[in-house]
Amino acid sequence: MSSTQSKEEGRPQQDARDRALAYPEPAPHPNWHRHGPAYGPLSPTQQRHNQEQLLLALRTHRTLAKAS
Repeated sequence: MSSTQSKEEGRPQQDARDRALAYPEPAPHPNWHRHGPAYGPLSPTQQRHNQEQLLLALRTHRTLAKAS
């Protein structure tokens, strides 16, 4: 085989790749981008509530882990 034959053999693959890239990518679906509400900082009351709930959940988890 000569080098010209190997180039010609690889050519159809290159053309197929060029054709595949010739078409633009379709637009993304609107559901792919979710722009929800921008949340602000938590108030001290909300922070305290979250901390109490976290401590309660950790306490319950430790109690269940010891019982097993």
